[in-house]
Amino acid sequence: MDNKYKEFEIVIDNDSKNMFENEESKRNETENNTVEQKKHQLPEGLREINSHREIVSKVAYLIGVKKTFFEFDNQSPQIEIYNELENNKNARIIRNLCILRTTIERNFKFIKDGMKYEYKTLNTVNNQYIQSAIENLRKDDIDIVKYSNHKLSQYVIDINRLISSHIFYCKDIFPDWVVWDYIKDLFLMPNGYTEKGTKAAMELYYPNVNNYPYKMYINWKNPKDEGNILYNDKKFLELLYQWNNDVFKEVGKVSDISSESKLNIREFIENGQIIDAICDCENSDPYRLASVFTNMSQRLTEKINKIILVDDQNTSKAWDLFDQLVSNIPIEHISTERVTKEKSLVDIVLTAKTCKEHYVNKVDSFILISSDSDFWGLINTLPDAEFLIFAEEEKFGHNMREIVEQANIHYSYIENFYSGDVDVRKKVLLMEFRKAIEKIANTNVKDIFEEIVRDTRIGMSEKELEQFYNTYVKSLVLTVNDEGELKLELGKGKK
Repeated sequence: MDNKYKEFEIVIDNDSKNMFENEESKRNETENNTVEQKKHQLPEGLREINSHREIVSKVAYLIGVKKTFFEFDNQSPQIEIYNELENNKNARIIRNLCILRTTIERNFKFIKDGMKYEYKTLNTVNNQYIQSAIENLRKDDIDIVKYSNHKLSQYVIDINRLISSHIFYCKDIFPDWVVWDYIKDLFLMPNGYTEKGTKAAMELYYPNVNNYPYKMYINWKNPKDEGNILYNDKKFLELLYQWNNDVFKEVGKVSDISSESKLNIREFIENGQIIDAICDCENSDPYRLASVFTNMSQRLTEKINKIILVDDQNTSKAWDLFDQLVSNIPIEHISTERVTKEKSLVDIVLTAKTCKEHYVNKVDSFILISSDSDFWGLINTLPDAEFLIFAEEEKFGHNMREIVEQANIHYSYIENFYSGDVDVRKKVLLMEFRKAIEKIANTNVKDIFEEIVRDTRIGMSEKELEQFYNTYVKSLVLTVNDEGELKLELGKGKK
């Protein structure tokens, strides 16, 4: 073995070497079996909701997962997304670069020997995946093949550079509520512009290959058996954020309540005569709740008489905007004051309001939005009323769950309702930011310019002043620096 190869060689056992040296057919059969087994290794908690697969399908396409894996069943990556991204040049480029990189890593010695002893170039080695990827890249105006004495390890570095320079153009493929840097880093090999870095990546990849998604290389700092990490969006994003010392909280963006829960909610609303939704604002999240109602079908929202918000002066300002977020159902907002700083009146006011609605306004069904166990007393005092509970999982205790289950009262966690169609948090931020900007922006720049002309007695003609105004003032540039400071600068020709 020559010295050049020794610099790049990875010490692995003979069985591992044999697995990676031109055994594609055997590997394909193993992959199929492995994927079928891992597809069903899903934690119990995830089976209670309908998880989406849009994001994992996009990641699977980009890292180079074979098309056949998109066609297994309704639990595989989505073939519709594969077909969609096939029409996206930037996505195709990243996909084929990733296929090249992984195939080279998995067959390094076989390819290197072919180039050395049989004088082959990268595009003539006997590997259909490499030949196909190179051909596809050429169709997208990228030719990676070098016909001079180009080391195989240098090809990996070249590929890493191309991935790094093209991955940004795939940012728009993913929704803006996903942290792009976490996604992007999956494709960037650490220290991948050096042989030392590519060798380190291969040393990590080889012994852990069965843990990688469909055995395709990604930048995974601590690979271990997590089942199929591309099983669904919820599982993948929770792991991805965890790898980055963060927590993924937007569960409603990637999942929905179970079909059984949907059926129970639909039957509850359809069977009620007059239905009020009454909310304990101290124990509910306004953004999650707004998503529940904005994504609910029109047929169901039309049956809800109104949403009653029982609020406290110390709760989130977002409750004041709730009627702008949920415009399809009438809103009644009751804001309570505190008798003492420590004592809230929300519970007693909500109880009294519910009783009034039942006995005076003949409301027979209530969607109670709260995680507070104190309201079990309210439910008990209204035996003729029907209740459905929307709660937050982390606040809804085990004892309360047991009680309502024994009473045959259905409950759903509002964080599990799908919220992807309407991004309520983004809507609130944009709404409030526009209001704040209007306070700054209500300035007439022309009046300021005319006042300066008068004060300076500049002595320029009307045409000269008009030209100056059009060149410099009308082209004002608004900038925001890293510290968030807002600056206005004169446009073209500023000094």
